[in-house]
Amino acid sequence: MNLPQLHYAWAPPGPEGSGFRFTAVTDGVPGALLREAERLVAYEAPEPGGEVPQALSLSLLSDGSRLLARAAYTGGDGTGFHAHAVHLPQRAGSGPVRGALPITSWGSPQWASRTPPGGPPPPLGAVPVPGRHDPAALAEFVAAREAWLAPFFADVRRLVEEPGAPRIVLVEPDSAAVARWVMLACSVLPHQRGQWLTFTTYTARPGLAPQGLVGVLPGERTAAALATLEEGCRIYEPGRGAAPGAGTGGDVFDVWASTAARIWLARRPELFAEVRLLPGGPYEAGPLAALALGAGIALDAAGRAAAGAWTAAHPDPAPDRLRVALTDPDREPEALAGLLREAARQGTDTTGELPEVARRVAFALFGDPGRAYGAQTRAGLDELPVLRALVLDRLDALAAGDPAAGLALFARTGLRLGAAEALPHLRMCAAAEAVVREAPDGAVALDALLRVCGVSPYAEPLVLRTAVRLVWGGRRPAPDEAGLVLATMGAAVHREAGTWELFAPTTTPADDRAEPGAPPAPADDRAEPGAPAQAAPVRQPPPATPTQSAEAEAPDEQGPARTGTRATSGTGAAPGTETGPTPGAAPEVGVGARAGGDGVGGGVVGVAVGLLGEGWGEGALRVLFEREDAALLAAYREAARGEEVTERLRSSPRYLADCFAVWSAHPQAGPLWREARTDLLEEVLRPVVRELPPEHLAEAERELARLGRSRAEEFRAWLRPGPGARLRGLFGRRPAR
Repeated sequence: MNLPQLHYAWAPPGPEGSGFRFTAVTDGVPGALLREAERLVAYEAPEPGGEVPQALSLSLLSDGSRLLARAAYTGGDGTGFHAHAVHLPQRAGSGPVRGALPITSWGSPQWASRTPPGGPPPPLGAVPVPGRHDPAALAEFVAAREAWLAPFFADVRRLVEEPGAPRIVLVEPDSAAVARWVMLACSVLPHQRGQWLTFTTYTARPGLAPQGLVGVLPGERTAAALATLEEGCRIYEPGRGAAPGAGTGGDVFDVWASTAARIWLARRPELFAEVRLLPGGPYEAGPLAALALGAGIALDAAGRAAAGAWTAAHPDPAPDRLRVALTDPDREPEALAGLLREAARQGTDTTGELPEVARRVAFALFGDPGRAYGAQTRAGLDELPVLRALVLDRLDALAAGDPAAGLALFARTGLRLGAAEALPHLRMCAAAEAVVREAPDGAVALDALLRVCGVSPYAEPLVLRTAVRLVWGGRRPAPDEAGLVLATMGAAVHREAGTWELFAPTTTPADDRAEPGAPPAPADDRAEPGAPAQAAPVRQPPPATPTQSAEAEAPDEQGPARTGTRATSGTGAAPGTETGPTPGAAPEVGVGARAGGDGVGGGVVGVAVGLLGEGWGEGALRVLFEREDAALLAAYREAARGEEVTERLRSSPRYLADCFAVWSAHPQAGPLWREARTDLLEEVLRPVVRELPPEHLAEAERELARLGRSRAEEFRAWLRPGPGARLRGLFGRRPAR
C-alpha cells in the first residue's frame, strides 16, 4: 500500500505568511483532498485546567476514501497543535480492506508531534503500527462500564448497518477512554465494518463532527454543545446518570448485544473471531450465544434460548464452519488452501467454494509467487486435483495477458506442469528462459516455444502473441528476424494475434515497393497445412479486426457471469472459416481497432456496448480491469451512461446486481480501471439507485448474495449515505439520554 502522509501545523512568518496550514505533504496529494482534510484535522483546545486530550480520528471523505489523523496540543508557545494524517485511498464499497484496524494506531510511536525535516514525507506502507496494549487496563475499563456495554453494542450495530442511524457521543474524562470504546465497538463488528467505522476520540464541537462515534470531555461547554445535538443522538456518560436503553425495540439484536457484553465481561474477546467461522449473519444471537455457553459463560434466558435453537439447527457445525471460513475475504490464499485440505480430510463438500478459492490462490501466485507458494499451497495443489486444475487454468489465462509475470511464477516457485496438463501459455512461460537462452536467434526461439505449447497458432492466434512477448518482450525483432518470421508463418496469423505491427515496420524497404494489385507470392511450404496462401510480407496497416480473448470461464464470484465456456482466441476456427464471436467470450481490442471501425461489434465502441449487454463472461471482465485500455474504458463509461443501460438498471434488479458486482470489483487493478469504476459507481449507478424503491434494492441485494455474502454486504455499505448527510439538521434539537 502507498498511504500518503499529511502534516498540518502553525507555520511561522514566511513567503506565504504565518498561520495554520499543511507544512509537509507526500507528493501527488490533490488540492481538493487537502481542502477537505483541513477541516477534519483542526483541533480546538479544551477548557483550561483539565485534561489535554489527543484527537485520533477516522473520517470518510467525499470520494469514499478515508482519512486517519492524530491531532495533539503542542503547548502555549503560539504553535497551538500539530496534526499528522494518513490518507487511506481505497473507496467505500470497493472490496475487502486488508491490514490492521485504524483504531489500533492509538498510541502509535509513528505519529509525529512536529513537521519532519527534509521535504515531502514518503508514503507509508500500512496504517501506523499499534501502540502498547494493556489488557488489564482494558478489562478494568470494561468492568467499570458493565451497565453501558449491551446498549452500546446495539447502538453500534445500528450505526453501521442502518442508514440514518443516530450517532453515538461518548463523554469521558480522557480521550484514551474514548479510544477504548472504539476498540470495543470494532471488536464485535465484522472486520470490514470495523475498517469503515468512523470516529474521533476528542472534539470540542460534537454538533459539527461528521464521525459516527464522537468523544468529548465533560464540562460546562460540553453540556451546552450536547444540548444542540440532533434528536435521537445516543449519549453515553458513564460518570453521571443511568445507562441508556438498548434502543432497538427489544428485538433479536438486544440478545446479540447482551451476549457480546457478557463475553467481554468474561474476558473472552477471541470468541468474536471464532463466531465468524460459523454459519449465520454477523449479528445473529444464536451462534455467538452457543460459543459463549461452550466457553462456560453464563447467559440470561434469552441468550440460552438462542443458543439452543441454533445448536438444534446445526448439530455438527464443523462442515459449516469450514465452508464459511473458505469465504472469509480476510484470509490469506495460502490459509484457504490449508482449509480445503482439511475439508477434504473431513469429507466436507466444498464444491460451491472451490472456484473462488482457486481464483484467489491463482491471483496470489501470479502477483507475489514467492510469498504465495508456501507449504499449504504446495500441498493443496499436490493433493487436490480439482483445485490444481482450476488454479492452473486461471494461471494460464493470466499468463496470456502478462507473460513476464508467468516467467516470474516459474522462476520463483517450484511449480511444475504435468505432461497431460494442456496449458499452452503456462507451458511457454515455464520453458521460455531455457529456450531463449539456447536458441541462436529470436526466430528459432519463437518456433521452439510454439512447439512447446502444443497448440497451433493458426487455430489459436493468442499463443503466438504470448510466444512473441516471451522472446522479444517489449523490443522489436531485428529486420532479418522479422522477415524470416513473416516469411515462415505468413502475415495473416500475426494480424489475428495482434503482433503484426511489431514485425511489419522492420521489414526491408523493398517490401514497400510491391505494386497495388500485384499477384501474391506462392505460399511458403512451411506454412500450416490448410492455411491460405500468403503473399510476401508487405508493410501495410493491419485490418481493424478485434481478437477474441483466450477464454470465458465458468461462473466466478468476481464477475456477474452466471454461465461460461472455454473459448479459443480469435474466431476459434481454422483460417478461412467464418464464425461469429463466442457468446460470453471477452472481446479483445486488437491492434488497429478504433472506435467506429470495422470488425466485431464495430471496434472499441461495439466492444464496450457488448460488455454492457446480458450474459457477460468472466473473460470479458478481464478486458476491463486487466488491460488498462484507455480507449476501451472511455467508450465503456460513455456507453454506460446511455438510456438503454439506465432503463435496464431501473427495471432489472439482477442487471443492477451484475453491474454493481463488476463495477465494484478489483480495486487493486490499475489507475485507469480505478478511475473508471469510481465514475461508474458514483456517477452512473448511484443516481439511478436513489430513485429506486426499497423492494427493487432488496431484490438486487438478494441477487448479489447468490454471488457471495460479501457482495451483499459491500452493496449495503455502498448504499449508506456519506458523512455530509449527517450534518443536516444538527442545530436546534435536543439530545436523547
